[in-house]
Amino acid sequence: MRKKLKRQFEQRHKFMFDINRVPFSRRLSYLSVDERLAPTESGADRKQLALIRQVRTYGTDPEAKRDRMLAFRPIFNQESIPYRVDADPGRMRVQTSYGSFEVCFDGADVIRIRGQGLTVRFFTKMTTAEGAVDRLDGTYQINYFMHGEYLFVPIKGKIDFEAEWIWESRKSSDVLLDIEPDESGYFELAIHHAEHGAERYESYRPFEECAKESLDDYENWYSMYPPVPSKYEYIKRLSVYAIWICQIGPRGLITEPAILFNKPTESSCFSWHQVYHAMIMHNDVDMAVQTLMNLFAYQDEFGEIADLYDDKFNNIMATKPPFHGYGLLYMLERIGDSITVEHCKHMYKGLSKWYEWWMTLRDTDNDGVPQYNHGCESGNDFTDLMAKGVPTEAPDLISYLALLAEGLGKLASRMGMESEAAKWQGESERLINVLVNEFWNGKKFIARLSTTHEIIESDELEVYTPMMLGARLPEHIVKAMAKDLANPELYYTPYGLRSRPKQYENGQALPGMIAGFAQVKILPGLYYAGEKELARKMIAGFCDLGAERMPSFMFREPVPPAPPPSPNAGFPDGRGGPPASRGQGPGTAPADAPSEPPSRGGLMGLSALAAAMWLDLATFLEEIS
Repeated sequence: MRKKLKRQFEQRHKFMFDINRVPFSRRLSYLSVDERLAPTESGADRKQLALIRQVRTYGTDPEAKRDRMLAFRPIFNQESIPYRVDADPGRMRVQTSYGSFEVCFDGADVIRIRGQGLTVRFFTKMTTAEGAVDRLDGTYQINYFMHGEYLFVPIKGKIDFEAEWIWESRKSSDVLLDIEPDESGYFELAIHHAEHGAERYESYRPFEECAKESLDDYENWYSMYPPVPSKYEYIKRLSVYAIWICQIGPRGLITEPAILFNKPTESSCFSWHQVYHAMIMHNDVDMAVQTLMNLFAYQDEFGEIADLYDDKFNNIMATKPPFHGYGLLYMLERIGDSITVEHCKHMYKGLSKWYEWWMTLRDTDNDGVPQYNHGCESGNDFTDLMAKGVPTEAPDLISYLALLAEGLGKLASRMGMESEAAKWQGESERLINVLVNEFWNGKKFIARLSTTHEIIESDELEVYTPMMLGARLPEHIVKAMAKDLANPELYYTPYGLRSRPKQYENGQALPGMIAGFAQVKILPGLYYAGEKELARKMIAGFCDLGAERMPSFMFREPVPPAPPPSPNAGFPDGRGGPPASRGQGPGTAPADAPSEPPSRGGLMGLSALAAAMWLDLATFLEEIS
């Protein structure tokens, strides 16, 4: 026991990460710090640190999407100086040959910076209607058009501030702000962010207390997650961190905590993404249920939930698939003993309305089969299952709703509603019968146009999504699909399923795409349908690939190196960059900081969604090992 506790203590205090892989931030905050090319006061761009308010990616207003950042860097005698950065969930450290400084969060909306031996310079460009002002009390304020305001408060040391209002331009000049040490050689700064009305505190608690609060909050969040194979411990900690920083708190349109796609580049909370997160919060049932259902707080009177939300915008142009039944059944199997009747009532209310919305307002030909009305609604945006147009009746949507009906039946049974439970189970079986009898062509599943029922065939992996039904499908269908999924010329790779059959150019195989969301849906179903070794092998390969490159929403299939292979060669970078760090086993921390920022992995970097998908499969792998 002592050895185990010592090992856990050492892991906690060794966990560090590179802010080029995932930004420095904390749970419930809309702020983050990363490193990037950014403008300087000279007009040239240089790599430096950047404080960013979460920006909107989806929407129609270009100004709302504009990256409003405060760039900052260490200087000495008015010259920029080289620096090194490392971080843990509690603080970020910046080291130079002249001195150092640290950054932490004081709650969600205040950044604290303290240092010695150098100056930290902030610079930001301004646009029309934006301003900066000396508040004449030793503090300074910067106001942005769409992203709130920052108040700079010197706790120790002094601020030099350069900005003036330019009447002809209707804006402030670009802002230069330095925080300098006092006569003792030390400085400390608080940066408050607010939508409006930022005010200084009467007093500021110790920096160490703030840093410890963030670190403890991360550790508490980490404790929710079930184990993964031990070789993945570092990448598990990094993945949990990436999720932790993406839970944002109530603000604006967001009335309860929800989890972003990514930080800081994808500002929205997607309805179906929440399911991937809820599935693995095994040790906090309240958080798991809240996460599964959080966007149902905005469900309309007909039962629809929006595609995505952020604090200022929601998108109801389209929705996303009803993946919640899959997640609900997954949760009931693993943490069902902790799910109370009150939890069941909460889930049943929203999920039953969600099901009825699909089966009424999304069945325009009244044939009992639901439909997609938009190319992005399947989650596989612009899938060629909709190549002939919409509305489209698709096999994945029928499968989602069959599982949702089954899950609703289980909730009804737990609430003592046995007749309702039987009705839901009957509805689930009806949908599976429709799927098998009307959408299986003898070789694979097809889609069809609503009303005309014109057939739509596809070779996308999407048509194999019904494998999520596992043993609920007839054995001959399972065997036929498993044969295709095991074929390396079609979908099989050692790292998971590629999205389309292997393609060639001039006799050379082209790397396919391996999408995380497809692996989470299909591979556990393949396992439960009896193809255990095939599923286990691909799940392990996918987890290894995520640990080597970092988890990603989508990977480019690794291509074997040309002979003779280097004995040290790692996987090629997912975006064609340099190889991953060498000499490290999968899931281990890098031995030391690289001289150049490492790849963000895959195609979209370490998003909260990618982290959740990887954890879904890594925890499942531990279960079946």
